[in-house]
Amino acid sequence: MSADQNETSNISGQDSASPQNTARFGVIDTRLGPHGGLTLKLRFDFGTLPKIRKLRNGTLTAIGPENQRPLELTVTGFPLFGGKQSTDRLYRTGRIDLNVISPVDELSHIRPGWKIIVDLK
Repeated sequence: MSADQNETSNISGQDSASPQNTARFGVIDTRLGPHGGLTLKLRFDFGTLPKIRKLRNGTLTAIGPENQRPLELTVTGFPLFGGKQSTDRLYRTGRIDLNVISPVDELSHIRPGWKIIVDLK
């Protein structure tokens, strides 16, 4: 699916309770990011696929699988390994890598299985 075809359409099989203005990703892997922070490897779960520019410098919410207290994360950029991140690539593969920081240094708690919520407002 091309980026032009899907600004507001949703992926089939999404959760019907999902608001139209959010996207949910699952954490596949984490690693220490450059210059501090964390690099998250994410897979799209459901909601509306965001454009890359919506993610740049955006704020995310991380929710643990055992209802841990949600963490607020700030996107600081995109890692360079694996090629340039693009909206088209995100729409084709449903995967994206992000460098994030948190005002509260609890990033070490984020592991595969956590969910990342992106507010697209």
